[in-house]
Amino acid sequence: MTTPLAVRPIAMLAAMALVALGPSARAAPPPQDSEDWKIMHPYQQWVTSQHDLLGRWCCDIGDGRPVEARISEDHWEVHVTKEHFPDEPERWLAVPEEKVTRGLNPMGTPILWLYQGRVQCFAPPDGV
Repeated sequence: MTTPLAVRPIAMLAAMALVALGPSARAAPPPQDSEDWKIMHPYQQWVTSQHDLLGRWCCDIGDGRPVEARISEDHWEVHVTKEHFPDEPERWLAVPEEKVTRGLNPMGTPILWLYQGRVQCFAPPDGV
């Protein structure tokens, strides 16, 4: 069975749009020699292998940054700053329970994966 000719250009345009949007949808890694880079780079393999409690990938090293964190009542909160996330407004953000990673956090500092203003994952400093 062949595809109608009118469908082919539409499918081709859609595929080209996805390719064009793909790289811009990812956050850039921290600038080399920045404080974030010095903290994150030695643990790049660990950072890129993390999942939330629902089994979803936390994203890439470009989305993860060290942050200040605190426990407020029964949940974690993270401090989003322009220093770590230049395109985000500064604020404290509640971390949904299903976004907290489990297991050891070898970095020793809280790590937040943030994508388009939403928490993708959060690794507590003690690996709770």
